[in-house]
Amino acid sequence: MSGLKNIPKYRLTRRDVRFFLSIMLPALVELLLSQVFSMVDTIMLGRLPDSAVILSAVGITTSPINLVICVVTAFCIGTTATVAIFTGAGKTEQARSAVRQSLLLLAAVGVLLTVFCMAFAEPIIRFAGAKPEILSSAVSYYRLIAAGFFFQSVTISITASLRGVGITRVPMLYNLAAAAVNVGLNYIFIYGKLGLPAMGVEGAALATTLSKVIAFAAAVWFLFFGKLPVGVRRGDSFRPDPLILRRILKIGITSGMEQVILQSGAVLSTKIMAGIPTTDFAAYQIAASVEGIAWQPGGACCTASTTCMGQAIGEGRTDKAKAMIGMIFLTSLCMSAVMVVLFLTCGYPIASVYTTDDTVAVTASRIMMYCSWALPGVSTHQTIAGALRGAGDTKTPMIASLCSLWIFRVALSYLLITVMGMGVIAMRVCISIDQLVRASINLLRYCQGKWAHAAKDLV
Repeated sequence: MSGLKNIPKYRLTRRDVRFFLSIMLPALVELLLSQVFSMVDTIMLGRLPDSAVILSAVGITTSPINLVICVVTAFCIGTTATVAIFTGAGKTEQARSAVRQSLLLLAAVGVLLTVFCMAFAEPIIRFAGAKPEILSSAVSYYRLIAAGFFFQSVTISITASLRGVGITRVPMLYNLAAAAVNVGLNYIFIYGKLGLPAMGVEGAALATTLSKVIAFAAAVWFLFFGKLPVGVRRGDSFRPDPLILRRILKIGITSGMEQVILQSGAVLSTKIMAGIPTTDFAAYQIAASVEGIAWQPGGACCTASTTCMGQAIGEGRTDKAKAMIGMIFLTSLCMSAVMVVLFLTCGYPIASVYTTDDTVAVTASRIMMYCSWALPGVSTHQTIAGALRGAGDTKTPMIASLCSLWIFRVALSYLLITVMGMGVIAMRVCISIDQLVRASINLLRYCQGKWAHAAKDLV
């Protein structure tokens, strides 16, 4: 920990605090409300007949969908860090160029993902471990969701670019508007309102994809016509720039490898759980949906830590970077403590909203109790990993994920569930251990302070 002690102390100003809050609060509102809207989707499906089967069909697609989204997001981490560093260094034109290069890159990635995932939807869902009774619904749901991957990739790219310069209100507006439309369309398509037939699971997927198209249209409009500091102007070139693409990919590829490790492990974890009773799997999906709320404060702080670290590095102020990350980390821990109390005291009432099956609700509330004790670890590894990425250190989060996830979440859960038959609670314990170990590795690396020396090469 001597590395951090060697960095001079920096006294945070009100301007620093306001800058942090201007990034974190809109991102938090966006993430929380988007997650709430996602929970409403699950609740609507949970009210259909045979809800355990329906929730299991949607749940089996979660890991394959997250794998795609997280890989796209990983490339965009490189965008956020690159734009933030250029902005902090006062290199506005290079920041604008990075935005265009990211847009070009993610549009191409989005096309490839859409075509591949739609074409191979059934093999992907079979590999995820779908049982015969849910296979057809799961494949239909996944194929419709995959149709929106291109639109989502471009939107995520634009959002990452804006966050790099500290603009989070604009992404909040278009993402929340799209999420609200998603809920409305869900009600219409799932239950068959306004003269339309009830589409059930397929209706939920169609509503989600249409909402992605709306977010895409709004994001593109803001970028081209919104007079943003990194917006696209008439005459700007979209010709590939190898130097800037290399900077984005230097961070993005390693982050992408981390996400592949994480999400492929999650896919295998889902496959391991495929053999448990359908009611237990449905309960796990409910608990995971609620747990998504608890992840959002850490996600907002991760966004803030990447941007604040990148801009401070661009200014050449490692002392400021250390002070900013300390403030963000403390904020993240305080918010996670609130979530722990919520999970411990309100698990059953929350789970009961999702389903009319009391057995499923009771099991979900028990799983949420085991979720709660790992939430400080979740906030820690999100915030600190974001800081390390902002400083250009993407290898540490990847190594942390590789070690903890594959040892504890995959290997240990296979031993406990498949070999010893211990059930869904054992999976939750394995996931919590994974999160705490990952947090410890990232925090130790950050406290060593080596990022401060490596970051000088990024400016």
